[in-house]
Formats: sequence, C-alpha cells, structure tokens
Amino acid sequence: MPVNRAADRAPQPWKNGLGVQYEITCDGSLPDDWTWRLSTADITQDVPFSIIPGVNREFCVADGNGVVLNINGVDHRCEPGSITKFRGDDKVHATLINGPMRALNLMVRDGAAERHMEIASGGKHVEAGLSVACVAILGPAQVVAVSLNEDLSVLDAVLEANLVINAGVVAIIR
Repeated sequence: MPVNRAADRAPQPWKNGLGVQYEITCDGSLPDDWTWRLSTADITQDVPFSIIPGVNREFCVADGNGVVLNINGVDHRCEPGSITKFRGDDKVHATLINGPMRALNLMVRDGAAERHMEIASGGKHVEAGLSVACVAILGPAQVVAVSLNEDLSVLDAVLEANLVINAGVVAIIR
C-alpha cells in the first residue's frame, strides 16, 4: 500500500509567499503545470490566501481548532473536519481560532475531471479507482489493505488502494 508520510514532505511556499504547503499528490508540477493537486498547509497566522484563477478549491480543517475564512466579504467558520468550497479567484482571508492549524487542500482546474473530498470514519470501505487518496485527519487513523494494517499519523496519506478504515477519521478524495 503506497503511503505518503506527512513527515517526509518538503515545504513549498504558497503562490503569494505568505505561507507554507506540503504536496501529497499532483498530476503535474508546480507552479502551474497541473490540472489537480492535493496538499496540506500550515496556517500559523491570520493571512490572505493565494489567488489562483480558474480553480475550484476544497478546504478541510485537518488539525487544530479551525479558522474563519472570509470569502468575498462573508465569514465562514471552519471547524475541525469540515469542508469549505470556494473558487480560486475568490478573495479569501483566514483568521485563526485559538492557535495554528493545518489544512488539507484539494484544487481542481476548470475543465479537468471532477474530484471531491469527503469525510469518513472507522468501518468504511474505500475502493481504488473511486479514490485517489485517503488522508488521516483530526488525529491518527488505521487502515487495512488486503491483510496489511497501516497506522497513519495525522496528514499521512494512502494513495490509490482498496482499503478499509479500521479506526480514526480520514478525508477521501474521489
């Protein structure tokens, strides 16, 4: 089972240079040669998001107390485990709720095959072909593929595998 460990990912600056992201998987290369990508981001201060025109974004609070995203002048309280959708050309400003947090970000360019994020917990079966990644959020998780158990730390990812979520909470990208 291919596992992408959060601890092994190299930091990369946000497009606007005001934050750090860690790529999990992508169908191209940064900064602009991709149609979809999945990454995590550390949000350690109140900060505006990068403007990325022509992209649908899904944002999940994966670790920490959450954030208020002001999207085009409207506040959206994002709690742990929630998913918030917005466009890449929206004006977005993040205000932390009680300290730093880590986010899981899915970005899909207009015209590319649709991909979406959903939250699942223990007992859920995930079939390869229907998913491209399964990422532990809100703490550790355990998944089983064939007869192999894999313990995942928060933000570790399993890429394209038939698996069962034994314990914990994960975000599944389909």
